[in-house]
Amino acid sequence: MNNEKYLQNVFDKGLKYGPIIKQYFIEECKTLQISSTIQNKVIENVSKDDNFEITILEMQNILPALEKKIIELLKHPDFNAFKEKLIEKFPEQYGSQPFEHKGTTYYLYHKGREFYIDSLIYRILNFKKLIEEHIKANIPLRYVFEK
Repeated sequence: MNNEKYLQNVFDKGLKYGPIIKQYFIEECKTLQISSTIQNKVIENVSKDDNFEITILEMQNILPALEKKIIELLKHPDFNAFKEKLIEKFPEQYGSQPFEHKGTTYYLYHKGREFYIDSLIYRILNFKKLIEEHIKANIPLRYVFEK
């Protein structure tokens, strides 16, 4: 599914979550430095398997916490930011996911256990983009429980 169709689908139907399907924000809500009000709202609704929405104002408050988490992960000792040797040997595999942050280009490879930090950064970046699109469209982010 292309990005526009996916985004429209999320706008219309919300993000699904459940006992098996978890979204980044639900899994990491407790570790992000966000207001306790937002945190409690998410935890309470998820524990009751309820549908819920994150408002525009709440999303605007979440964005700085995501940025802070990205910066923290970029400094993590297990993160191989530039993957020079890997890109030299396997350019298509390890050089295909560049992202720029504060003027520096980093490379992600989000597959495999040894790239756990890359995977977290990748998930945060995708969630951050989703939030930015919701804010731009002025549409709350809905979570829909599904068994």
